[in-house]
Amino acid sequence: MIDVSVVVPTHNRLSLLSSTMISVLGQRGVALELVVVDDGSTDGTGPWLDQRAAQDQRIKVVHHSSPRFMSAARNAGIAHASAPWVAFCDDDDLWAPDKLVTQLRALEQKGTRWGCTGVVSIDERLEIVGHHRVKGGDVLSEMLADNLIPSGSSVVAELELMRKLGGFDPRLPGSEDWDMWIRLAQCSPLAAVDRPLIAYRLGIASMSMDTGRMRTGRAMIVDRYARLAEERGIKLTEVRHERYLAKQLLRAGSRRKAAHIFASLATKHGRWSELVHAAAALVAPRWFDRLGTARAAAAVPPDWLSEAAAWLRPLHEANSERQFDLRAKPDANVARRPN
Repeated sequence: MIDVSVVVPTHNRLSLLSSTMISVLGQRGVALELVVVDDGSTDGTGPWLDQRAAQDQRIKVVHHSSPRFMSAARNAGIAHASAPWVAFCDDDDLWAPDKLVTQLRALEQKGTRWGCTGVVSIDERLEIVGHHRVKGGDVLSEMLADNLIPSGSSVVAELELMRKLGGFDPRLPGSEDWDMWIRLAQCSPLAAVDRPLIAYRLGIASMSMDTGRMRTGRAMIVDRYARLAEERGIKLTEVRHERYLAKQLLRAGSRRKAAHIFASLATKHGRWSELVHAAAALVAPRWFDRLGTARAAAAVPPDWLSEAAAWLRPLHEANSERQFDLRAKPDANVARRPN
C-alpha cells in the first residue's frame, strides 16, 4: 500500500529536476509514488521522464502539451494521486531522507490533517545560506496575517481534504500557496516538524520577479479573507511582502525597482531605516545582497547547520556523479503517456 503521493510540477528545469527526484525517491521508511507533472516543457523533460518512469514503477508522468502554470499543474498531480496523503515538492528543492516518515509520525501523533517542516535556504553550490523555523497548532489567525509556511515543498496534507477544498486556485496570479494554506488552516491544526528537512534553492528565475502579479494575487487574497481577518482582530500590512519583493528584485539585479520599494516602505509606512537600504540597493547592490545573505547564513543554528549539511552532502555527490544521466537519449520504444 502506498503511504504518500508526491506531486512535483516542472517546466524546463531538467538540469535541476534530477536532484529533486533523487531526494524524493530516496525517502526511507515510507512507500510512495512520485507524480511528476510536465507542464509544457520544451527542453526534453517529457521524454526523459517517460524513460525514468519505464525504469521505476513508482514514477507517474502527467504531460501538458502547453503550460497551465503552477496551480493547474499541482491540481493535475492531485487528480492522479492515489495515496491517503499528498505531499508537494517544487522541481528545484531537496528533501532530507527522513522527511516524509517524520511528518507522517507527527500527523498521526497530533491527529491533524496537514503538516509542514522547517527549511534551510541553499545557493547554487548547495551551501546553506539561511533558515526558516515553523510552529504548529491552530495557526489560522497567524496565517491570515502572513504566510507562515516557508516552502510549499514542506507540506503534506490529506488527499481527500485537498480534493474537497478544490485544490489550488488557478485564478490567482500569485500567492496561491498562501490561499491554500489559509483554507487548510480553517479545517485543521497544523502539525509542524521544526527541523531542517527541506532545502529551498535561492534563484532568480521565479514568479516572484513579476511584482505586479504577486501584488495582485496578494490583494485578491486579502480581499477574500477580509471579513474573517476582521472577526479575528487581524490587522494586515503589506510591509513584509514588499520587503520580500525588494530582496528578490535585488538578487535578480533589478536595483532601481528594489530601491523604489525600499523607499516606498519609508514614505508610506514610516520605516525610515529603509531609506538606507534604498541607497545601498542603488549604489552597491551586490555588496548589499551579499551582506544580507551573510547575515542570514550566520543566523542558522549550529544544530540545524550540521543536520542539513549531513543529508545535503550525498545529494551533492550524487548530482556531481550524475546518477540520472540527463544526456541519455530517450528509448524510442518508450511511448509518451497522454494527459
